[in-house]
Amino acid sequence: MEPPRTIPIFIQDRKNRVVGGVIGHVFGGWLYVELLWVEESLRNKGNGTKLLKMIENEAVKLGCKHAHLDTFSFEARPFYEKHGYTLFATLDNFPEGHSKHFLKKRLP
Repeated sequence: MEPPRTIPIFIQDRKNRVVGGVIGHVFGGWLYVELLWVEESLRNKGNGTKLLKMIENEAVKLGCKHAHLDTFSFEARPFYEKHGYTLFATLDNFPEGHSKHFLKKRLP
């Protein structure tokens, strides 16, 4: 089995400032999306979708068949579900009054 690999992908503005990015880890045929972030002023313009597709494509090139991630109830669960991720577990009251959701997806 190959050792884990990290995939960092960033987007920059015209001033070369990092304004978004995604970091994932590949291991055992799975991509784990650790972090996906887009500067608030650039949200809802397709940048998050672009980053997610980019990291999924890189993972497929590395032999991944699946992806998984986690998100909090106050974050982006609907965004990930819109992109084909399905809920497989929830940790309630983490933090108190909220939930942490775990989602997965089969990659092409």
